[in-house]
Amino acid sequence: MSELYLVRHGQASFGSDNYDQLSELGFQQSRLLGQYFGKRKLCFDHLLAGDLQRHQQTLDGICEGMEYETPVPYQIHPGLNEYRFESLVRAYMAQFPDDALVQNLAVQPTNKKAYYRLLRRVLTAWSEDRLVDIPETWLDFEQRILDARRMLHNLAESGNRLLVVSSGGAISLFVGTVLALSPTKVFELNLQMRNTGMSHFYFNRDMMNLSSFNAVPHLDHPGQANLVTYG
Repeated sequence: MSELYLVRHGQASFGSDNYDQLSELGFQQSRLLGQYFGKRKLCFDHLLAGDLQRHQQTLDGICEGMEYETPVPYQIHPGLNEYRFESLVRAYMAQFPDDALVQNLAVQPTNKKAYYRLLRRVLTAWSEDRLVDIPETWLDFEQRILDARRMLHNLAESGNRLLVVSSGGAISLFVGTVLALSPTKVFELNLQMRNTGMSHFYFNRDMMNLSSFNAVPHLDHPGQANLVTYG
């Protein structure tokens, strides 16, 4: 059997001009995860990331924490990218301007709590094919994640270990394909994903089993609850 460590990126820059950029805390979270792997002498046969900047910065931080010589070569796979949530939110707001959450967010665009409450409605509408003028349908997203999962299955060799950095939505759907979850359950997973949370799987070329989900042992330190973030 092979092992897969599927990691969400570190904290990004919510509310800034460029969300696709780790915050200082995001870099710290990534390095701490690398140190956790290093202390346990974990070695990886394959390193992969989506092609978003926050994915690659996270993987670079992990490698730094593991004290790998940099730069470390790794594979880029766009199929591991996040869905384009900002485009989906804009589409929903244009179609449903009378929604109270839409009006609230228009007044307070950096209100993270209101944003994630709205995002749940957006994702439901997306999965029900009720949004128009969007870059990717729910079915397209699902197929993309299935294709990425198939690619990982093909890397399976007896006893090898993979480290993959992706995003919360993509990871949640990946887990959903393994556990045969409904879109609603996938969204529930998505909205509780922690930055640099890691999910662990055992797999071969034909099957995959989830061993743990969204774990952050590298951030579990007394008096440092501020290290655990969700956005």
